[in-house]
Formats: sequence, C-alpha cells, structure tokens
Amino acid sequence: MMIAFFYESVRKLKKENKPYWKFFYKVNKVLANGLFPISQCWKKDSGVDGKSRVIVSMTTYPARIDSVWMTVSSLLQQTMKPYKVILWIAEEQFADKKIPKRLEKLKKRGLEVRFCEDLKPHKKYYSAMRAYPDYYVITADDDILYPEDHIAKLWQGHKENPEAIICNWSHQITFDGQGGFLPYDEWIDDTGVIPAYSTLAVGCNGVLYPPGSLPEEAFSKHKIMEYALNTDDLWLKCMEILHGKKAVNCNETVLIYFNLLSTKKSGLWKSNTGHRGNNDVIWNQLMKVYPEVYRRLLEEQADD
Repeated sequence: MMIAFFYESVRKLKKENKPYWKFFYKVNKVLANGLFPISQCWKKDSGVDGKSRVIVSMTTYPARIDSVWMTVSSLLQQTMKPYKVILWIAEEQFADKKIPKRLEKLKKRGLEVRFCEDLKPHKKYYSAMRAYPDYYVITADDDILYPEDHIAKLWQGHKENPEAIICNWSHQITFDGQGGFLPYDEWIDDTGVIPAYSTLAVGCNGVLYPPGSLPEEAFSKHKIMEYALNTDDLWLKCMEILHGKKAVNCNETVLIYFNLLSTKKSGLWKSNTGHRGNNDVIWNQLMKVYPEVYRRLLEEQADD
C-alpha cells in the first residue's frame, strides 16, 4: 500500500486544512516516484481476477511508452483486482508493434496490449466498451501512480450510487447567469455527494462507467472526429447527459493523484485549456449540436 500511504497522508492533511499540506504533497510525490519503481522490480504476482466484472482501460502514445509501465504496475497491484487491464495503442504510431521490455514483462501479471485505430484520447474507453458491453469500465490516464485502493474506492462509490458515473476528481459545469457558460478554466473543482448532470468527471483520477452508461451516439467515429477528437472528457460528459446519466464524485477531498515525474511536460490539456484553449469552443459547439444536453443542464441549475 505504498502509493496509498503517501497519498492518503497528504489527503488527511488537506482535509484538516493544515497549511503545509502542499509541501508534503510535493515531497510524497517525489518519494512515491522514487520508491515505487524499485518495489516493482521483483513483482511476479497476478494483478487480475478472472471473476471480476471490472475492466481497466487506458491508452498511451510514443512520448510516454517508456514510462507508462509504472502506471500499469500501479493498476496491477490493486486491493480489488480487475478482470483485465488493457493498454490500447494506435497501430499508426507503433507500426512495428514493438513495445518496451518492461511492458512485455507486465503481460505475465495480466496486462493486455491491444492495437487499434488512432482515436486520440478516446482510445482509452472506445474499444473496451465496444468489446465488453456488460462489464464495468474504469478509464485511467497514462501518467499517474494509482493508489492501491483506487479501484475499491470507485467500486464503493458505485455501490452507493449504482446508476451514476463514478469519479475521483471533477469540475462543476457552471453557467454565467445569462444562459451561457463560464469559461472552462473557471469551472471549480467539485466534491458534490449527489449525482448531477453538472458534475464533469475528469479522467486522470479514474472514472467508472457502469454497463450502458453511454448511448450508441457516443461511438460515432465520424462525430467524435468532427466535434471533439482531442477532448474526450467533454464528449463523454455530453453523451452521458444525452443518455440521462448523472455523475458523482466519491472523493470528499479535492486532491489529484501523484503524476509520474518522468513523463514529458506535454499533453492535451496544454492546448485544451488556458487563454487559447479549445475546451470552450468545443463545449459550446456540442451544446448547439445537442440542445437536449443544454436543456437538461439549464433545468438542473433552475432546480438548484
């Protein structure tokens, strides 16, 4: 329970409003990044369970293929083991279909590496949900150290709210008071305990999708490419609402998981957020294409 120990000790400090929690967050992140890889050198035990109904699905790209093994390792030592841990990678980006030895080694512990069409971040959920429609799919990012109780906490959240999408980190979709939306960067972190349309699940801390969480529309490759190819969180949120599904954050304290220090300082968030970000443009376009989603959000705000 190494990662969970470092993470939970910081979360406790933040919950207690200790002024030095940020310092310990940085220190513990460095410790976790340094000690966890060492602890995995001799691991051989299986990280999956053939009786589980949970599939962990993730993707990566060439810039992170050499470091993603650490994220995968953290997902293969969960207290609640999944049925599968699948890493989807684009055939176009790995034409020779060769992967690093560290990933090859993790296949012995249960990792499955599958090649697919390059749908950018949508690869993390698309093929898994299509191939296993009756399973619970938990999405994961490729640059995070997941605490050992990560799946168990999401599953507990599911038991408490079985009809909702369950997440560990979320934003609150917010109106500007005139019928429009505040900029994405102004959507505050949300810790609401009641499922809501306005709770936007953020992928890095993991999201649990029960079977049937998304409508058939969500898997339209043409529309994904046309409206939201680089923004899976917003596309998924729109599709959830379109399907009448709400989301809830099962983590009472807002705290992002430790990221891998070895990953390159890159990612879609750099282009999707900030002053020149695409999130606002994409979200407003989606609201025009799917007015029913906009209406449900507006009605929910009026009820509040």
